[in-house]
Amino acid sequence: MPLYLDEIYLNASNPESAKRAFKFFAEVFRGGFPPGVTLIAGPWMSNEEAKVVLVLDIKDHSLTFNPFTKALAQGIVLKRRLEPIVDWIEAQKLASEL
Repeated sequence: MPLYLDEIYLNASNPESAKRAFKFFAEVFRGGFPPGVTLIAGPWMSNEEAKVVLVLDIKDHSLTFNPFTKALAQGIVLKRRLEPIVDWIEAQKLASEL
């Protein structure tokens, strides 16, 4: 299962933009993920920044390009950090091979 840590930085530059971003993501979390994208953990909201944190199973991350870029163009999000992650057991396997 290809897991990704997805950090999505919201446009919260003013109260109206923040409300718009929260409404947009509330709809996404109710079932608006692209085909091939499954929410594994989260959503969480950062206590430090205006960002949503998710763990996603993404079969083909190019499928997220269109919806994310639309949210970016509409001013709902500012940027995204999508990081591939693996289970800790994989790190332990690697450590035993070093």
